[in-house]
Amino acid sequence: MTTFNPVKMIQNSIKEYKYFTKRPWTLKQVGKFWDTVDDYDDFNKKLYPYYKRFTNSRELFYKHYKFKTKLRLEILDIQTRSGVGALFWSKIFKKSNFTCVDFSENLLKKAKIRLKNKKNFSFKKVLNENFSLKKKYDIIFCYETVEHVFNFQKFIKSLKNHLKKDGYLIITCPNVSWEIIHWLTAIIEFNHSEGPHRFIGLNKLQKTFTKLNLKILNYNSTILIPFSKKFSISLDKFLTRKLPASIKKLIMLRHTFILMNK
Repeated sequence: MTTFNPVKMIQNSIKEYKYFTKRPWTLKQVGKFWDTVDDYDDFNKKLYPYYKRFTNSRELFYKHYKFKTKLRLEILDIQTRSGVGALFWSKIFKKSNFTCVDFSENLLKKAKIRLKNKKNFSFKKVLNENFSLKKKYDIIFCYETVEHVFNFQKFIKSLKNHLKKDGYLIITCPNVSWEIIHWLTAIIEFNHSEGPHRFIGLNKLQKTFTKLNLKILNYNSTILIPFSKKFSISLDKFLTRKLPASIKKLIMLRHTFILMNK
């Protein structure tokens, strides 16, 4: 249960204001922030929206990818954090090679521990939007990351440059309408802070994809009620099915894109 400490809430409010207003920021600063979030897994294992990013993107991906899971594909998980997403996908692509990349040494250590029994995994740290891993990938997963990169256009271009022709790029990111919610949950410590970031408008993202010749194969918006009780999860699923797509784009928590490098 969250304890309401007025002094702590004021301190958290100041931190969130600084994170939101500081321009520009570097990936090194992002990495340093995530190094301080030692309870990352403790927060997220309680939250229904967290794991939903993986299951929802899998459902969208299934509609376009003919799964040949016995192939040895090259897969990049960018900002892998503690390796939950990489573990999720490694159960599907069992024979593939995974490169897990993050900006935080602390989170990379957590990922290495989580994936210590997995073969064909490598781990790298990057601190530049225009990074180079000297390798091309069949699939790149980029969960809740682009909003943490100041020059997100350059970063997405780097992702494209690491994709093979007709390779797939899966990107999820928060809706700008949820910025205030993230602020409040960080201030009362219901969830961890987002650190240096700025949520990106849907039109900006779509224009960036078009400019880079990344074809949008599929897209949806998910999560309106971000609580983990059975009733709230059922209600969220119901609203996701019933609300018009135009409304969901405006009010739901997360955007998910399935992209192809043409």
